[in-house]
Amino acid sequence: MFTNLLPDEETYRVYVNKYAEKHYIKRFEKSYKGKIWLVTLESIKDDLRRTRALEKTQQVDELQHTDDLWLFKYDFTVAKSGKSPKGSGNRCIVVLDSMVHRVEVLFLYGKNDLPKNQSENNFIKQSLKSNFPKIWDVLHF
Repeated sequence: MFTNLLPDEETYRVYVNKYAEKHYIKRFEKSYKGKIWLVTLESIKDDLRRTRALEKTQQVDELQHTDDLWLFKYDFTVAKSGKSPKGSGNRCIVVLDSMVHRVEVLFLYGKNDLPKNQSENNFIKQSLKSNFPKIWDVLHF
Protein backbone atom coordinates (compact mmCIF):
# COMPACT_ATOMS: atom_id res chain seq x y z
CA MET A 1 0.00 0.00 0.00
CA PHE A 2 1.05 3.56 -0.55
CA THR A 3 1.40 5.58 2.62
CA ASN A 4 1.41 8.78 0.56
CA LEU A 5 -1.51 9.10 -1.84
CA LEU A 6 -0.85 9.79 -5.49
CA PRO A 7 -1.81 13.33 -6.52
CA ASP A 8 -4.24 12.58 -9.34
CA GLU A 9 -6.32 9.99 -11.16
CA GLU A 10 -4.24 10.08 -14.35
CA THR A 11 -2.90 7.05 -16.15
CA TYR A 12 0.87 6.76 -16.47
CA ARG A 13 3.21 5.94 -19.33
CA VAL A 14 5.10 2.77 -18.48
CA TYR A 15 8.71 2.06 -19.44
CA VAL A 16 10.92 -0.91 -18.75
CA ASN A 17 14.51 0.08 -18.05
CA LYS A 18 17.18 -1.48 -20.29
CA TYR A 19 18.88 -2.88 -17.18
CA ALA A 20 15.70 -4.82 -16.36
CA GLU A 21 15.44 -6.10 -19.91
CA LYS A 22 19.06 -7.19 -20.08
CA HIS A 23 19.46 -8.77 -16.66
CA TYR A 24 16.07 -9.96 -15.51
CA ILE A 25 13.54 -10.21 -18.29
CA LYS A 26 15.77 -12.56 -20.26
CA ARG A 27 15.67 -15.01 -17.35
CA PHE A 28 11.89 -14.82 -17.16
CA GLU A 29 11.67 -15.31 -20.95
CA LYS A 30 13.79 -18.48 -20.68
CA SER A 31 11.75 -19.83 -17.78
CA TYR A 32 8.35 -19.05 -19.32
CA LYS A 33 8.37 -19.91 -23.00
CA GLY A 34 6.02 -18.73 -25.69
CA LYS A 35 3.36 -16.17 -25.01
CA ILE A 36 3.19 -16.75 -21.27
CA TRP A 37 5.90 -14.21 -20.47
CA LEU A 38 4.62 -11.74 -23.11
CA VAL A 39 1.13 -11.85 -21.57
CA THR A 40 2.63 -11.44 -18.09
CA LEU A 41 4.71 -8.42 -19.10
CA GLU A 42 1.72 -6.74 -20.77
CA SER A 43 -0.34 -7.40 -17.64
CA ILE A 44 2.36 -5.76 -15.49
CA LYS A 45 2.39 -2.72 -17.79
CA ASP A 46 -1.41 -2.49 -17.77
CA ASP A 47 -1.50 -2.57 -13.98
CA LEU A 48 1.24 0.03 -13.67
CA ARG A 49 -0.53 2.36 -16.13
CA ARG A 50 -3.35 2.42 -13.61
CA THR A 51 -1.16 2.66 -10.52
CA ARG A 52 -3.81 4.66 -8.68
CA ALA A 53 -6.08 1.59 -8.79
CA LEU A 54 -3.35 -0.40 -6.98
CA GLU A 55 -2.84 2.30 -4.38
CA LYS A 56 -4.66 0.61 -1.49
CA THR A 57 -3.97 -3.01 -2.39
CA GLN A 58 -1.50 -5.43 -0.86
CA GLN A 59 0.12 -5.78 -4.30
CA VAL A 60 2.09 -2.54 -3.85
CA ASP A 61 4.54 -1.64 -1.08
CA GLU A 62 5.83 1.92 -0.98
CA LEU A 63 9.54 1.95 -0.24
CA GLN A 64 10.22 5.68 -0.40
CA HIS A 65 8.54 8.91 -1.38
CA THR A 66 9.65 12.49 -2.08
CA ASP A 67 7.61 15.37 -3.43
CA ASP A 68 6.98 13.95 -6.90
CA LEU A 69 8.68 10.54 -6.85
CA TRP A 70 7.55 7.22 -5.44
CA LEU A 71 9.73 4.14 -5.22
CA PHE A 72 7.68 1.01 -4.73
CA LYS A 73 7.68 -2.75 -4.98
CA TYR A 74 4.94 -4.31 -7.10
CA ASP A 75 4.07 -8.01 -6.68
CA PHE A 76 3.12 -9.86 -9.84
CA THR A 77 2.31 -13.37 -10.90
CA VAL A 78 3.18 -15.16 -14.12
CA ALA A 79 0.21 -15.89 -16.38
CA LYS A 80 -1.35 -19.34 -15.93
CA SER A 81 0.75 -20.06 -12.82
CA GLY A 82 -2.29 -20.29 -10.55
CA LYS A 83 -0.44 -18.37 -7.81
CA SER A 84 -1.38 -15.11 -6.15
CA PRO A 85 0.86 -12.10 -6.84
CA LYS A 86 2.05 -12.00 -3.22
CA GLY A 87 2.56 -15.77 -3.04
CA SER A 88 4.43 -16.01 -6.34
CA GLY A 89 7.52 -14.26 -4.96
CA ASN A 90 7.87 -12.17 -8.13
CA ARG A 91 8.50 -8.45 -7.69
CA CYS A 92 9.15 -5.31 -9.72
CA ILE A 93 10.99 -2.32 -8.30
CA VAL A 94 9.34 0.71 -9.83
CA VAL A 95 9.82 4.47 -9.74
CA LEU A 96 6.85 6.74 -10.43
CA ASP A 97 7.27 10.40 -11.37
CA SER A 98 3.96 12.16 -10.88
CA MET A 99 5.13 15.39 -12.55
CA VAL A 100 5.56 13.73 -15.95
CA HIS A 101 3.11 10.83 -15.40
CA ARG A 102 5.80 8.24 -15.95
CA VAL A 103 6.36 4.85 -14.36
CA GLU A 104 9.61 2.99 -14.92
CA VAL A 105 10.31 -0.62 -14.04
CA LEU A 106 13.90 -0.52 -12.79
CA PHE A 107 14.30 -4.24 -12.25
CA LEU A 108 12.23 -7.31 -11.52
CA TYR A 109 13.09 -10.55 -9.83
CA GLY A 110 11.78 -13.68 -8.25
CA LYS A 111 12.53 -14.64 -4.65
CA ASN A 112 14.85 -17.33 -6.01
CA ASP A 113 16.98 -14.60 -7.63
CA LEU A 114 17.95 -13.16 -4.25
CA PRO A 115 21.51 -13.89 -3.14
CA LYS A 116 21.88 -16.30 -0.26
CA ASN A 117 22.31 -14.67 3.16
CA GLN A 118 20.95 -11.30 2.00
CA SER A 119 17.58 -9.85 2.86
CA GLU A 120 15.27 -8.62 0.15
CA ASN A 121 15.56 -5.01 1.34
CA ASN A 122 19.36 -5.17 1.27
CA PHE A 123 19.23 -6.65 -2.22
CA ILE A 124 17.00 -3.78 -3.38
CA LYS A 125 19.21 -1.15 -1.76
CA GLN A 126 22.40 -2.62 -3.19
CA SER A 127 20.88 -2.93 -6.68
CA LEU A 128 19.65 0.67 -6.60
CA LYS A 129 23.01 2.04 -5.37
CA SER A 130 24.98 0.08 -7.97
CA ASN A 131 22.76 0.45 -11.03
CA PHE A 132 20.65 3.57 -10.46
CA PRO A 133 22.84 6.04 -8.56
CA LYS A 134 20.82 9.11 -9.58
CA ILE A 135 17.61 7.56 -8.29
CA TRP A 136 19.39 6.33 -5.16
CA ASP A 137 20.68 9.84 -4.43
CA VAL A 138 17.13 11.18 -4.44
CA LEU A 139 15.19 8.26 -2.98
CA HIS A 140 17.57 6.23 -0.77
CA PHE A 141 15.76 4.50 2.04
